[in-house]
Amino acid sequence: MVYSRMTTFLALLLAHLLADFPLQTNRIFRLKLKGNAGLVLHVVIHIIMAAMLLQQPGQYLDLLLVLGLAHFMTDWIKVRFPGNPQWPGFVLDQLAHLLAIALLAWWWPEVTAVLPLWIMLPLILLVLLPAVLMLLWVWANDVQQQTGFQESASIHWASSRLLTISQRTGWVAVFLVIICRLIIL
Repeated sequence: MVYSRMTTFLALLLAHLLADFPLQTNRIFRLKLKGNAGLVLHVVIHIIMAAMLLQQPGQYLDLLLVLGLAHFMTDWIKVRFPGNPQWPGFVLDQLAHLLAIALLAWWWPEVTAVLPLWIMLPLILLVLLPAVLMLLWVWANDVQQQTGFQESASIHWASSRLLTISQRTGWVAVFLVIICRLIIL
């Protein structure tokens, strides 16, 4: 039971990291800021990624619906109350998502992941790289807005380059997850 909950958690975590970072393109992010339609699109991507990483996802439509609703509510709050500086909101948003994923894995222990643990763990580590780069990008933008750091070359570089590096690294992870999933079909 503990192993099942752990693999469910890891599958949902991997789906979240993929959907929240590389698959949340700049265009989708701008759509999220404009209104609920963009947010719904983002949530649908989360649900599709989670379904792709779970065995027999049709049997767990309730789990996928709750996952989508939890993600919608968390992101709706973040979009409506962005905060300044933005990095604390970014961290709180990700912690809220992690808590929701942990609770879902606890409540649905019978769900099993498609990918074995020995494949999921390295993929999660790989997808954590774009997540960390995104956090550093958000932080660099916050710091750059402060008067004392506007001329810092490293902060300027981070604020202008880390988003692109994060997205490109993330697409490598998306490609690897899709390849692993197709192999295991």
